Amino acid sequence: MQSFFNGITVWAYNVLPALFPFAVLSTLALKFRSKVRFSLTQKLFGINCDGVWIMSLLCGYPIGAKAIANSDADVYAATKMFSFCATASPIFMLATVGAKLLRSPVATLIIFISHIFSAVINGLIYRTNNVTKISENKQLFRAGDFGNIITDSALSVISVGGLVALFYMLADMLKSMLPISLSDNLAIAFLIGLLEMTNGIFSVCNIADITTATVLVSALLSFGGMCVLLQCYSYLGQKNVKVADVLKSKFTQCILATLISLCLVKILM
Repeated sequence: MQSFFNGITVWAYNVLPALFPFAVLSTLALKFRSKVRFSLTQKLFGINCDGVWIMSLLCGYPIGAKAIANSDADVYAATKMFSFCATASPIFMLATVGAKLLRSPVATLIIFISHIFSAVINGLIYRTNNVTKISENKQLFRAGDFGNIITDSALSVISVGGLVALFYMLADMLKSMLPISLSDNLAIAFLIGLLEMTNGIFSVCNIADITTATVLVSALLSFGGMCVLLQCYSYLGQKNVKVADVLKSKFTQCILATLISLCLVKILM
């Protein structure tokens, strides 16, 4: 019970402030945005879905997956979109991980660059040659829509909190089964991050030196952990996206982020 409560606390202090405001504001912004003739996602990835990509970049996990589920993408397009529309919240990366944990502007910049660039390169790897245009179910804004946006965003954020707390508890249960000598082991901390990203990032930053933590945190942010993947798949499953494709996409993004951050650490730190 205490571990579950600790997970709720981590979510409330570090995830909720970074996710809920952007989920509401970005949804409102997309309601009012005008149509543009140029599509960056079409040029880069072969899929016209700029709105979904913007939602993912601004709001973080799992809003990108939710935006994909709300579009008219088929299973093929949804799988391709997830390769570049699955990123962590920039506020979480900059304010929580960078300012509170690493406390290094250079390390924070490396993490941010490696995360965004790994998503873009990942999308290029899975790029489709056939141009696909996605309808994002955009409708005219009505007076009652604001309440629906607030409710929908709140439910999404609460579901994230429940999963974060659950996986935080499971991670603590697994750690309690290990010998005391392994409680502060960096490899164990990283493995915990593969299960629940936020818990793992906190553990890695408390144990590792700044350069090692920068690389490992970049890897964890891009993979997301099983908790994040479960959050995303709760939406992607509506499009019949295969679990294997979700894992493969996040695995390649994790490798890319690790390599990019490793190179930047060697150059800048």
